[in-house]
Amino acid sequence: MKSITSFGIVSFKRNEKVSDVLQRIQQWAAGNGFTVYFHPILRDRLPDGARAEESEDVFLEKSGAIVSVGGDGTFLSVAHMSRFSEKPVVGVNLGGLGFLTDIGPDELEACLDKIKSGEYHLMSRMVLEGRVMRGGVTVCQFKALNDIYINRVNMPKLTSISAWCGDAFITDFFADGLIVATPNGSTAYSLSAGGPIVEPTVQAFLLTPVCPHSLTERPLILPADRPVRLVVNEKNPDLLLTADGLESFNLQYGDEVTVSYDGVRKNLIQLAERSYFTLLREKLGWGRGYKTPVQPL
Repeated sequence: MKSITSFGIVSFKRNEKVSDVLQRIQQWAAGNGFTVYFHPILRDRLPDGARAEESEDVFLEKSGAIVSVGGDGTFLSVAHMSRFSEKPVVGVNLGGLGFLTDIGPDELEACLDKIKSGEYHLMSRMVLEGRVMRGGVTVCQFKALNDIYINRVNMPKLTSISAWCGDAFITDFFADGLIVATPNGSTAYSLSAGGPIVEPTVQAFLLTPVCPHSLTERPLILPADRPVRLVVNEKNPDLLLTADGLESFNLQYGDEVTVSYDGVRKNLIQLAERSYFTLLREKLGWGRGYKTPVQPL
């Protein structure tokens, strides 16, 4: 891969682990003649000798790749902040599972060396395009790397949402909510709601009802070449539409939500030579505790 000549550093967490990583990145950059730029949000907690950029736009323009320091939530925030451009993003995992964050704190400097010398792979992930129509007028637009979902805000009761795949009517879902996820987001909220895990290079939508009234209303895997259309049926819905848990919009009766994929993709830097299934075994603990039986002589 093409060598990267500068990093932009972002973190939204405030703790000693983050401060340590920022200091180590600064020291590594100084020792390697490498340029790093710090996001303005880090202005009051920068390492010695570092300075923050004057604005987010300047930060994004200067950064060859962005290093997200935190967990998967921080990584998603960085993807939204970079406006889903093709600028590569790599994550230093200081969170929990870390499906999106590829670098562990113990291997930080070695991984930065690899990126500097071009020893990495780019993984492209599909991005959801969402639009809310009200009375024939677009009132909200958004993008998501993981998922777009509709949930109750305050009322602990079922809601009714009609769903279409392209022009084909699917059903009226009666559930606590409904999730439209990418394969990349199949290990996030959709998985918690009982959805399947989908290999992330597959171009598909996952439609997962949250606690459906009927046990036969199961998650669906739908082709990404046709939009998913959702219509709110409740007179007083009290529903919130959310993109990646970061952007939200209050829905009303009759609102039409269209989720589509038009080829927009986000680049993630991968350093480890491992398959997606190796990642699943590591993060989800598949096969742990199983001992291969001793074979007879």
